[in-house]
Amino acid sequence: MRFAAPLWLAGAAALSLVIVALHLLARQRPRPFLYPTVRFIPDLAASAPAAARVPSDLLLLLLRVTILLLIGAAFARPLRAPPRRTADLVLLDRSSAVRGAPDDAVAALLHQASVVIAFDSVPHEWSVNSPAGDTSRSASRGSLSVALVAALRRAPELASSGDSLALHIVSPLVEEEWDEATLAIRRQWRGRIALHLVPVAVHAALPGATSLVGNDPLAPTLALLGPEAAAGLRIVRDHPGAADSNWAAAGGTLIYWPRGLAQSGWDSLARDTAGGIFSAGRVVVAPFVRSMRPPAGDVVARWADGSPAATERRLGAGCERDIAVSTELPGDLMLRPGMQALTRELTAPCGGRRRFDPVPPSRLDSLTGGTALLATAGLTAPPGGAVPANGWCLALALLLLLAEPLVRRGRR
Repeated sequence: MRFAAPLWLAGAAALSLVIVALHLLARQRPRPFLYPTVRFIPDLAASAPAAARVPSDLLLLLLRVTILLLIGAAFARPLRAPPRRTADLVLLDRSSAVRGAPDDAVAALLHQASVVIAFDSVPHEWSVNSPAGDTSRSASRGSLSVALVAALRRAPELASSGDSLALHIVSPLVEEEWDEATLAIRRQWRGRIALHLVPVAVHAALPGATSLVGNDPLAPTLALLGPEAAAGLRIVRDHPGAADSNWAAAGGTLIYWPRGLAQSGWDSLARDTAGGIFSAGRVVVAPFVRSMRPPAGDVVARWADGSPAATERRLGAGCERDIAVSTELPGDLMLRPGMQALTRELTAPCGGRRRFDPVPPSRLDSLTGGTALLATAGLTAPPGGAVPANGWCLALALLLLLAEPLVRRGRR
């Protein structure tokens, strides 16, 4: 048995000592004294307070002390102590960064765990006996921050499962799953985290191709980015054909960046000059000419006023990205570092560029933390049973409080 607010119980014990002290002041018959007249003496039993070695009215004293202790225990919120064992909470990475199904060691951990939370970009409930408890991977990116928040929310539910809680993360722990909030969220878990590294998925890209000619202003920009920037991409400057769409449906990334926006067939806009464009944290401020609206899809780049400048839509296992940004820009703007960085993001694979390089060991040490497990005594456990223990304490204290006048009257 433990108490959520033990100060109330300590206060009740202090008041009980005061009650005991008052009962030690017993009222006794005074010594006889001869008066010359009884005219001014009231016709009552004579008594006077005096210190006693043994408390008077032991039954009444016990009743009053019991009432105080029950009220103190009720406000102290007694909780049933959890069993002395370690409960396991497992965060299972099921994102596209994971290669294959869990091995035997991880499978054994999943079966013995109290709770398993599968995660990619969002957390999912995982159970061995439910259809959602399979080990298949999703096509989404993983997020360690999302997984840690889910663990913090589920931890109080496990307070009654054991006196300590062990958190396990089963993941390849790659860079794309780490963000700036990860360590800040991890600090809220006041215990050690066990890391179980699993193999990283190997993503084979389809052979890419471009239809750029020598005088194309996009050609030197891509050349400065290097051949790896366009690996697995098919960049089309003229209208894409059936072969291009079939290639994208097979899992490729089709980049349709028309050389002449007027020939793209997209919805036209009133020709104006946009002050800049941004995509994935890259911003370029320049007098871009805006005349077309890209087709509907997920927005991957926006103009300075927030309207879409490039969109992406799924095609089978791949995607097509449509970019309504003119490359006919004055001067050497297409060769500047800012435009190169923006072009890298605009020509990224479906869903954005992936970072499967492992997290550095220094950050892994920060994620692991110390050596102690999380003590469940600091977690707020839900009350067990239909009626909480403090309700019983208050009910019994009320009954004894009603009985106290009857006992006091009977002792006179």
